[in-house]
Amino acid sequence: MTPIVPIDYKLTEYFYNHFNGWGVVLFGTICLLLTIICSGLLGFEREYRGHSAGLRTHVLVAVGSCLIMYISMFGFGGLNASGRDPARLAAQVVTGVGFLGAGTIIQNGSNVKGLTTATTIWGSMALGLCAGSGNITICVIATLFMLFVLVSLRRLERIASKRNPMVTIVCDPNQPILKEVLQIANRFAISVKDTESQLINFDGKQCIRVTIRISPTKKSSVTDFIDEIKSQSKPVDVKISTEY
Repeated sequence: MTPIVPIDYKLTEYFYNHFNGWGVVLFGTICLLLTIICSGLLGFEREYRGHSAGLRTHVLVAVGSCLIMYISMFGFGGLNASGRDPARLAAQVVTGVGFLGAGTIIQNGSNVKGLTTATTIWGSMALGLCAGSGNITICVIATLFMLFVLVSLRRLERIASKRNPMVTIVCDPNQPILKEVLQIANRFAISVKDTESQLINFDGKQCIRVTIRISPTKKSSVTDFIDEIKSQSKPVDVKISTEY
């Protein structure tokens, strides 16, 4: 049975065996340009959303990964060299970029931010490895899938988040607001999942901001819950994060 040879591998061999020795350089340049375009699309989406790890971070991570994979493939005896393991350097990249992505994750009480950015950095690394190894077609396909997840699935996330509303209450720091809120929640059979409190300046005064996330419940129950907080606790401000 004749083994199936991917078209990208045939393209790699063509560049490697032609162009008077410059084929590897030319193919590497194409891989780097493709890496910049693909990772740049992911980085632009993060930059557009206002995240600190944006366009430059994603492109540099991907280009570095592409270079390491390219060196692993072509830098130690060429494409047909025996006795080498191209996956060794790639494995080190996966581990190293994992630490870099973890640095973008920020936890503030019950809120965790940066998870999506961390995963896109990790994904940019994977795109770089993919392009650097010569798998151009799957690199482009993976980029399209990642963009679909980042852009098109945001609407589904918003729909899902409406079932777990987050209530933010601003009040006097001496007021036992958390105790009052929990008592009101018990009366309306609302389960509080997470709580967070923080001292802030609100309209020039020192206040305490309490953020609570409640379990999925009926819209009418949430509305009555908010109205009861306003009438009984009389906070400075009350907001709900979803369109309840």
